[in-house]
Amino acid sequence: MNRRLSWWLAGLCVIAISSCTAEHEPSPPSLTERGNATATRPTPSSHGAPDFLLAQQFDLGGSGGIQVGCDEDVKLVAQDRPTAVWLTSSTDENVAVVLGATSILCLYGFPKDKPITVTVTAGGRAYTTPIRPVSEISSDGGGGDLFNGQPIEVRDLGDGILESGFLSFFPPDPAREAIALAGRLSLTASSGELHTANEVPLIWEEGVGASEAEWKRHQSAVYGYPPGTRVPIGLYHVATREGELDQAVLMRRVGEVVMRESRIAVFTIPQDVFRLISVEPESGEDYYCLDVPGAEMRRPSTCLSR
Repeated sequence: MNRRLSWWLAGLCVIAISSCTAEHEPSPPSLTERGNATATRPTPSSHGAPDFLLAQQFDLGGSGGIQVGCDEDVKLVAQDRPTAVWLTSSTDENVAVVLGATSILCLYGFPKDKPITVTVTAGGRAYTTPIRPVSEISSDGGGGDLFNGQPIEVRDLGDGILESGFLSFFPPDPAREAIALAGRLSLTASSGELHTANEVPLIWEEGVGASEAEWKRHQSAVYGYPPGTRVPIGLYHVATREGELDQAVLMRRVGEVVMRESRIAVFTIPQDVFRLISVEPESGEDYYCLDVPGAEMRRPSTCLSR
């Protein structure tokens, strides 16, 4: 994944910004206090209210880590059940998944010394993932994401609980569309004669992201807005300064999408924009990203990534 979706997924000229801004686009407002998520009094534009949010500067600070853990969920999911499987995102006290969010896979009641598989069913297709118990989870957790067939590593928490490392829940199509329309993620887990099934509800936050296949086609997905919403997409320049939060400033509006019934729409990235956002920056270097209104205020690190 590129740096632009900083868990996420997920993620503007500071000098001579006016020369980089398209005609009729609002000039980015000044930030009155570094560290605020938004600037005060953003400049309005001819594109309407959503662009008030596009025009705001924001700081790309971390979310502070997600507050989620399999041991916290067992009493909600596995009560009076000998086995259970679920995927969960940071959703307060609820067990649910959020499209584009960092999540963890949990298993309860399964042996740590026998083969385990987890299968997701979506859109009439089955995606099966082998589970690999390890003493310490590697940096990529085995490389699996529940949809690419690669193993997912899990560690033993004791009391029958197996927990994965962090996964980015961003299924490829057609699984993503099917899960979005269903409003839930259907999971099964098996090991020998042990078998269990579960349905985890899907909840929405606004965002933008791309699967590897979409990235190769110069496409990104915009998601979470109500059906029929016209969502503008902005190109941002992200300034990095040692010891400070990365600050994103709007360069220009690059297009919009209309949300489908699934609350997902696909945006084809213009070639000149793709050349900017597809460059992997060196440490400490400025970079570029795409973003959508609203998401940066709730999840500051939402800039498009792959």
